[in-house]
Amino acid sequence: MRKTWQIVKTLILIGTSALILAACGGGGGGSTTPAATTISGTAAAGAPIIGSVTIKDSKGATKTVQIAADGKYTVDVSDMTGPFMVRADGYVGGNEYHLYSAGTAADVGGTINVTPLTDLIVANIANTVAANYFESGNFSNLTATELKTESDALKAKLLPVLQAVGVSDSIDLLRSSFSTDHSGLDAALDIIKVETTDTTTGAATITNLITKQAISSTTTAVLTDTTNVATGMTDIQKISAGFKQFSDLFATSLPSETNATLLGLFDSATFLDQGQNLASFLSEITTDKEMIGISFTNISIQSMDVAKGTATVAFTVLENGKVSLDAPVAFHMIKKADGKWYMQGDQYIVGIDIEPVAEYHVTSTTPQIITGIRFNIEDRGGLNITSAVVKGAGLPVDGVTLINNVAYDQFQIQNPTQSYGNLYPLTDADIAKIADTGEAYTVELYIGTNTTPAATYTEKLVKRPYLSTELTVDNFPKVTSPTATELYALLGSSADINDSVTWTLPSGLTNDWLSVWVGDNAGNTARFEAGLLPAETSRSLVLSPVTSTGQRFTITWGNIWLGAYDSYGRQLGISMNAWQ
Repeated sequence: MRKTWQIVKTLILIGTSALILAACGGGGGGSTTPAATTISGTAAAGAPIIGSVTIKDSKGATKTVQIAADGKYTVDVSDMTGPFMVRADGYVGGNEYHLYSAGTAADVGGTINVTPLTDLIVANIANTVAANYFESGNFSNLTATELKTESDALKAKLLPVLQAVGVSDSIDLLRSSFSTDHSGLDAALDIIKVETTDTTTGAATITNLITKQAISSTTTAVLTDTTNVATGMTDIQKISAGFKQFSDLFATSLPSETNATLLGLFDSATFLDQGQNLASFLSEITTDKEMIGISFTNISIQSMDVAKGTATVAFTVLENGKVSLDAPVAFHMIKKADGKWYMQGDQYIVGIDIEPVAEYHVTSTTPQIITGIRFNIEDRGGLNITSAVVKGAGLPVDGVTLINNVAYDQFQIQNPTQSYGNLYPLTDADIAKIADTGEAYTVELYIGTNTTPAATYTEKLVKRPYLSTELTVDNFPKVTSPTATELYALLGSSADINDSVTWTLPSGLTNDWLSVWVGDNAGNTARFEAGLLPAETSRSLVLSPVTSTGQRFTITWGNIWLGAYDSYGRQLGISMNAWQ
């Protein structure tokens, strides 16, 4: 027994010694911590940027990763060499952003944020806009000291506002982690706006959105006025919470238009959106299946008057997790005596949507591809708007005039020889005059012969139209049924059409809209229109060729139009036509 116990003790001691040696790394060496290999941070501009982050090292190597819904990103830089430049590309509140930041090898394993403030820090170091610094690659000598010096200098200019929203004096604008929840540094980003004023030197104007105080980045001036800043931060949080309530109501189903929570989000007395009053607006969104799962997120304040209780709020609309680039992007808000903020819509007296469009026209003659801009204008409020003039890059000097065609429920371009309904075709030379992103167009609305516009609005293109040289038939949706021959077979008939349309899409496109029309030479029409869900590949329909007085008419023409959109929101459609 004693011998057995001695053996057991020996085995225990041997095992224990082995464990001790293993824990010590053997041979007396200490334990080692794995080297850090990533850089992380938050990319935000008053709300999380929906898009991607690209990191570029001192040797020109790049890596790109997607930004998470909360603005966070992480990049593995184990095979990269500092210093680093970081660029965030994406959208906030429907507006496109390209923001920059920077770090050194010492930041590996740590945080590098990308915000309008970090963009300005880099510009101040480079003495040019941050984009030039990134593209040139001339940042191999960038030091941590330079970054700290410029970061501290900018913080000093902003410190009163930072303190007013509860940010610590020790905040590092480049490296301090923060959440995109409209508090702390994120609240400061809601309130502090940076606008580049000199693309050569990178100089910018820094504005307190609440007080309207503005200073230059090139002076020692400080944002000292903090009047109502703390109240403004609380108001922004309330507005954001209201949009979350709105989204939650549509998360899995459509609420009733009489839902008390839904009604409680809007100011019925002042609401106006794309020409619709609140009743019409709610009737539409609570019956549209495409609204299920929709999310209003990335709330960004465009303007706010705390004393008057008014604000303009931009937001991003997500449909099935994807950014909708043809959705509304801004609402007016009003704060009432109960302290709550209510939505007022975009306050447009008509429906307006200006979008880049390319169409493949299938006809009995020569098929053709057309690219240009579509002007979707509808007098949805019944204000008897008779015409509209659109002006901007690529268009004639006097603009494009559209006439309200009541029969078609839309405005159509006045000179039909230069257009296709409301689509204005452009040559590649015209398109070359249009900025790649963010080109602005003005829309003037007129009533009767009045020469003073009833209203004027500015709309921006998210992306320029396709050049004709960028397009082939393979870029467009394909209608597999009915065929052109089957469409022609409808001509001469007055019977009901009970059929379906089926189609396929090229990779990278998402379903948008289906329209089927038939008519006669006397102006009688019957049509079917529907927004399409992303997964749909067919849609059934019934059309009755009946006049407004209940008489059947003989079909002399027909049209099928199927549209989809690309990742920029540019529409690509196929138009099949048949006529006698």
